[in-house]
Amino acid sequence: MLTRLTTLAAAAAALFLAACAAPPLPAGPQALAPQAFSGAASGSSAQALSLAQAFEGSATLQALVTEVLANNRDLRAAAARMRQQQLLAEARGAERMPQIDATAGAGRQRGYTPAGVVATGNAYSVGTGAHWELDLWGRLGNAATAASQDATAAARDRDAAALSLAAQAVSLQAELVGLGHRLQLARETLTVQRQLLAIVKARVDAGRGTAADAARAESLLASTEASVPALRNAACLTRLRIDVLRGQPPADCAKADADPLPALPAPRLVDLATLPSPATLLAQRPDVQAAFARAAAQAARTNQAWAARWPALSLVGNIGWSAAQTGELFKNSSLVGNLGAGLNWQWLDFGQRKAEEGAARAGYEAAVAAAEQAQLVALQDAQASLDSVRDVEQQTAAQATAAEASSRARELALKRYEAGVSDFFNLLDAERERLAAQDRLIQLQAQRAVAVVGVARAFAGGLTPNDAR
Repeated sequence: MLTRLTTLAAAAAALFLAACAAPPLPAGPQALAPQAFSGAASGSSAQALSLAQAFEGSATLQALVTEVLANNRDLRAAAARMRQQQLLAEARGAERMPQIDATAGAGRQRGYTPAGVVATGNAYSVGTGAHWELDLWGRLGNAATAASQDATAAARDRDAAALSLAAQAVSLQAELVGLGHRLQLARETLTVQRQLLAIVKARVDAGRGTAADAARAESLLASTEASVPALRNAACLTRLRIDVLRGQPPADCAKADADPLPALPAPRLVDLATLPSPATLLAQRPDVQAAFARAAAQAARTNQAWAARWPALSLVGNIGWSAAQTGELFKNSSLVGNLGAGLNWQWLDFGQRKAEEGAARAGYEAAVAAAEQAQLVALQDAQASLDSVRDVEQQTAAQATAAEASSRARELALKRYEAGVSDFFNLLDAERERLAAQDRLIQLQAQRAVAVVGVARAFAGGLTPNDAR
């Protein structure tokens, strides 16, 4: 009979648990990757172009990236948040285990003796107790899962921050070098234009030129001189931004101008056939991984909120010693203990926990949408970086031809002017076009380097897991 009752109770409990299963959640984030990027091969499993591989002779740039990853304060904060979430995950996991504590107490108590006499005496006690909640509905398990997913998201946030900071540092360095070469071009042009002004003045003194020609030459010289402080200031501001990324106090820009000017970065061309497929990209982008982890964490929190609506069953036990004198402690006569179970169910809360479950479910839907949006942003970022590299490469090649042609045109115009077969207007225009073409070429060369960095960043290249620690 007892066996039959036990079987019926177990069956009833199983039916009750099944009836109280957590309601299913809406579908998780959808995979939104297309078959291939425009202009790239599909199905490739190759690794993305890395920041370390993006430039020929990149020892200087790699040293800069290493310094940024070691000293940047924002990255340190991201790493600290990651450790914080990891420790919180450990704490939530520990809540699923029995909790054991130790107690000790001493005091005075007043009451009736068995003989009915009021008496006052001492009371001493020592002992230990245990409490273990049976996770019937998964409240503690889902809390641990949510905390674990939060830790995963924080780790991926750290990786995304490291990748972004490294790419930003390399891009700024490329811009700084480009500004340095533009400044050098302006200074070299000043020398040439001063020589040109001297030629014009000599022709005026010889009666073969006009004062208007000299004024135009002076105007061109002054215009070029005015560009020097602007370029120097832009280079200084860029250098200050790099110093912040490096975690260093601002440098002395005037002193830095005396440093040797490095060559313009020579980026490797991006082989579109070796880039990862869109699906592979989304799998390796840390920001997308973080968004998916947050959606998983919110799903667990939703189930946790549902479980909080149901009774909590706990096993409790205590063992210890209680006596009126310390000398009586730890004797068999002072031994006390208990073992039992406790049920806690706040069945009337006027809809509080149901509303909390609904709020958690809405949070899950928002996290799913955010994960899908993260995929779209990553795909847009990758496609835009590929388009930028292609377009800038074409512009650079065309501008190199234009710069070479403008230099030849300026030399011919100078010879024709000195021979007296052309007026100063032609020479002035040729000089302006030469300066503008050379300056534009340097800008495009720097932009090409930045565009290649953009590809490396968009395809999550250039870092290993240990780089950001």
